[in-house]
Amino acid sequence: MDKTKRNNSESAREALHNWQSELEKNVYTQDEDLMHTIQFYFPKDFSSVHATLEKFGQLVATELETAVRDNHEHLPQLESFNALGERIDQIKHHPSYVKAGDIIYGSGLLAKIASPQQFLEGLSLFFLSSQCGEAGHNCPIACSAGMLRVLQKVADFPNKLFYLEKLTSPSYQTNFTGAQFLTEIQGGSDVGQNQVYAEQDKNSQWRIYGEKWFCSNANAELIFIMARYDKNSEGTKDLGLFLIPALWENEKNLYSPNRLKDKLGTRTMATAEINFQGAYAIPMGSLEESFKLTMENVLHISRLFNSFTVVSMARRAYNIAYSYAKNRVAFSKTIIHYPLVKENLARIKSENTALLACTFATANLQQQFDLDNKSVPALLLRLLVNLLKFVTAKYSVEHIHHCLDVLAGNGTIETFSAIPRLFRDCIVCENWEGTHNTLMMQILKDMQKYQIDELYFAYIQEHIHQLNNNYPQIKLLEKSLLELQQEISQFRNLDETLQLLQIKNIVTHMAMLFAALCLLTEAIHQKEKLGSDSKLACFQYFYQIRLTHH
Repeated sequence: MDKTKRNNSESAREALHNWQSELEKNVYTQDEDLMHTIQFYFPKDFSSVHATLEKFGQLVATELETAVRDNHEHLPQLESFNALGERIDQIKHHPSYVKAGDIIYGSGLLAKIASPQQFLEGLSLFFLSSQCGEAGHNCPIACSAGMLRVLQKVADFPNKLFYLEKLTSPSYQTNFTGAQFLTEIQGGSDVGQNQVYAEQDKNSQWRIYGEKWFCSNANAELIFIMARYDKNSEGTKDLGLFLIPALWENEKNLYSPNRLKDKLGTRTMATAEINFQGAYAIPMGSLEESFKLTMENVLHISRLFNSFTVVSMARRAYNIAYSYAKNRVAFSKTIIHYPLVKENLARIKSENTALLACTFATANLQQQFDLDNKSVPALLLRLLVNLLKFVTAKYSVEHIHHCLDVLAGNGTIETFSAIPRLFRDCIVCENWEGTHNTLMMQILKDMQKYQIDELYFAYIQEHIHQLNNNYPQIKLLEKSLLELQQEISQFRNLDETLQLLQIKNIVTHMAMLFAALCLLTEAIHQKEKLGSDSKLACFQYFYQIRLTHH
């Protein structure tokens, strides 16, 4: 190799070292737009929240990312028998899984999530942990969050306070984690087909029988399960919510995994098929009301957490790709200077920033609702969470895919960057907690039954009027609002078949307008308080590519 080629090779490797060094910087303080979002939502407590996120942001970039990367090579294993041939059914994790868990839970995020006053702060920590993907623990955290909400609402039962304390303990090695086993092989999203049943034994204790097909966080200490308490009923009627502790009276409860699932992503978090053979269970409140309790707390909150996760994954992928483009030289200049690379990254940044804005806005509404359920209409909150779950999952997968493009062949290499892992994790999250079709059908039903589009229009109109009229961008929102109102008016006159075919366009338009409103709200604040045009630029491009076609 001649001297010129050797120098080029050394220069390329030095550029990659610089790129890797940038990725080890604090994922929170290196993101000025994210810091502004925190400042926007915590005007009184910003110093305290900022310090908490700053400390955790550095751990995420270094220690957590390292633990997650190491654990990626050591997947969970199901150990069915011990050395004496006795059935134990233990799921074994690599030590790096435990280390990752201690870092995430050690932030204290679940105690904050359990507090109505600190819900958004806890989700902000969760957003940072999701920069490492699902990380083996972020799905269990979402499940635990839903469980905490239900336990706080139902009447007292033995061990309730103990379970609440264990769920919020800031250590993976000492805490309890939650899981929610809803899916059965014949059911999927159609839970009305579920056949797992609950019956009372001679001591009037509830026992669970049957098979659950998709059980994530399979080694959780506490499990929520939906079971039919009247075996002769059909549909969602007589489906109850039960809590199953992994240990009952110091003995392993009566259920066992058949096998672990070999998933596309979220691979370090154990997902299994599980048989229940008379497992002891505790009914959650009134069984007649527990299906509603599940939908309004467990599933609803999981969808909100899912949105935080995928937006965070895409944001990390963008930062990896952007940093790479600044360092990678091709044809005598860094690739960030090529218009096609710049356009790709600009699109991802503007869309992700808009999705981040509406994700935080929705979580803030959830916190307001939890503090005073009269301040926010429950149906509006349900609509926004469903819109959010649909659009954040759909676009975040696309964003990570096109971040991979920036790294070209290097982007496909598992050991080169986190992007392949983020991509696979995001695809799995896209299908969790309601597929796109399920979400769209729920929104359509709510439009037909409750006219939730009217609540939506009232919310959008009110918040547009609250913005500073000196900004010409407000006229763009007003124009899009009028277009959407006309579109839905025409939509309502279609027959049922055409509505089913058109609902995707309606849902997408509603989500894009909501995201644009949330982004412009933050952008105006950022301009007036910090003098920065960053989010205004994101709004302008986001509006151009996502709302002008209407």
